[in-house]
Amino acid sequence: MAKEPLELKWIENLLPEEGYRRKSMFGGFAYYLDEKIILITFEAGHKSKWNGCMFPVEHELQSKALQQFPILSPHPILPKWLYLPIETEGFDEWVSDILRVALRPNSIWGSLPKEKSKSTKGKTQGRKTAVAKEVINEKIDTRRPRMFSDDDPVAVLQKAKKLTDLKNIGPVLEELLHDAGIKTPQQMQKLGWQKTMVKLVKVHPKTNHSMYAYTIITALENKDFGGMSEQLKSEVRAYMKTLRDRLKS
Repeated sequence: MAKEPLELKWIENLLPEEGYRRKSMFGGFAYYLDEKIILITFEAGHKSKWNGCMFPVEHELQSKALQQFPILSPHPILPKWLYLPIETEGFDEWVSDILRVALRPNSIWGSLPKEKSKSTKGKTQGRKTAVAKEVINEKIDTRRPRMFSDDDPVAVLQKAKKLTDLKNIGPVLEELLHDAGIKTPQQMQKLGWQKTMVKLVKVHPKTNHSMYAYTIITALENKDFGGMSEQLKSEVRAYMKTLRDRLKS
């Protein structure tokens, strides 16, 4: 069971500060406001169907939710939850927009867990076990990056021996960067975030959105996602759009 989010940790900054609670669920994390589940995140690898965000919406209200955000679709295993894969173009912007709507008072988004009778408890437990087994079979790697302190970024980069020693970089992104020929923190530092993104996107085109750039930048600066200014985020989004257009031509 995962102990701490890695690539999707930044999403917690979009939630009300100290107004939510987090609970491990099926190898991922469920986020509650009061008793209502509003979000589930999974990090099982870029080829998995358990990699991204799920947004609980009661079945009878899903058509309204999909009118608001047709980018979503029912998850193939848990259709009562609407799913946004991490590979979706503009993933971070979509997540931000959806949560902005979902967190409004009296929103149709979210789900209250139903109390289970004794007669249905066994069936429900069996379904949970089957789902959990499928997630586990995806070989989720939940190793936690080792350097999560507020040390000077230069010192962190000097001490780091592998990419997952840097803040916010987990094993999934490390694997993608290795595919792009970026093996060490020092190599990524020398390239800088822009050239790193160029190399990454050329090998894995689906990484061509700002979430990955945010991760590279905050890793190099040893910061949390919340430490990025809105101006820098805007500059990153503009650069990624330019990169997308350049690679298409």
